[in-house]
Amino acid sequence: MAPEKGVVRMGVIGVGGMGQGHCRTMQAVDEMKLTAVCDIDPATAEKVGADYGVRWFANHRDLIRSGLCDAVLVATPHPPRPPIAVDAMKAGLHVLAEKPLSERVSTADKMIAAARESKVAFAVDFQRRTEPAFKKAIELVRSGILGRIYRRTLISPEYRSQAYYDSGGWRATWTGEGGGVMMNQSPHILDLFILLGGMPSRVMGKTETRLHRIEVEDLAEATLTYPDGGTGYFYCSTCEAGPGQMIEIFGDKGKLCWRNGKLSLFRFDPPIAEFTRTSEKMWGGPKCEEVPVDIPDGPRGHINILRNFARNILCGEPLVSPGEEGIRSLELANAVWLSAFRGRPVDLPLNRRAYDRFLGRMRRESKFEKDPARIHRETDPHHLV
Repeated sequence: MAPEKGVVRMGVIGVGGMGQGHCRTMQAVDEMKLTAVCDIDPATAEKVGADYGVRWFANHRDLIRSGLCDAVLVATPHPPRPPIAVDAMKAGLHVLAEKPLSERVSTADKMIAAARESKVAFAVDFQRRTEPAFKKAIELVRSGILGRIYRRTLISPEYRSQAYYDSGGWRATWTGEGGGVMMNQSPHILDLFILLGGMPSRVMGKTETRLHRIEVEDLAEATLTYPDGGTGYFYCSTCEAGPGQMIEIFGDKGKLCWRNGKLSLFRFDPPIAEFTRTSEKMWGGPKCEEVPVDIPDGPRGHINILRNFARNILCGEPLVSPGEEGIRSLELANAVWLSAFRGRPVDLPLNRRAYDRFLGRMRRESKFEKDPARIHRETDPHHLV
């Protein structure tokens, strides 16, 4: 569907929490206009519609058929996202999906296929890709400045309280979310980790439910093997608070370190392999010097993804976060769970049927219940950052 007058008319489907934040952010995007909202809770949909002076719907198909929108942003819990997105794409609407695309790769595959078949724009809301430090890190790695990569490491504390988990009936359940920290908190940093280090070819995963009263993982870790022979490790947890989020990429010619927002680059002279082969020194190693990194300041956050999505539709600006790239962090998370369940490594690409069988079993066997009195909807106060 072709937008008119240089503005993309947007509908937001799912306005209980993050969706309301997106409605607010849209008000600052010149190329975008909020024209409709939808939520399965009619009272919520009506309130948000009144707040923004737009039509509201309790069924996404009614919004899609209304003719009010050129595109939709899908901000529902994970499992319903694929069928909603596919319905919109088949109707010719462009789609921006919250992360992760789905709770499993098999249904995310359907979103990608539908976007290609319908020839619509499809993006995922990985707004951290727009952070200046990460944009610079990606540029450096792609330049080849590190040489052959030997090791990739990710450590990601993503603390959440029990109150956070209690607030949503769908949160941290096999049926409503299909996972824990890897499904909800870590997709952003996993996406960046993959952009910098690539996709592994083999995963050995471990998951735990350590501190919270939930039925899925609040801690996950994995050792990774890469097609080039390199190794990797990642750890993410909602049990750990404070600073400590980091990514390290170690290569033959240098090392890139991102820690708590600060990016550092180190160069080896000569490269590790050459020094190891040729040096007659018994002790020490190659010279290691920190190289200054110029990081231009710039806007960051959800507004960048929304504006870029609109400009892609209006004038063909390349997508910062294409939908088909959203499957990678999801596939890695699914692989960690399947490996942890089996107690042995899992190869990538992931066997879709095997993961669907695993997830189906976990859902069938689930007896977990939440206290309905503690459930409420609240937008993340950091949404606009």
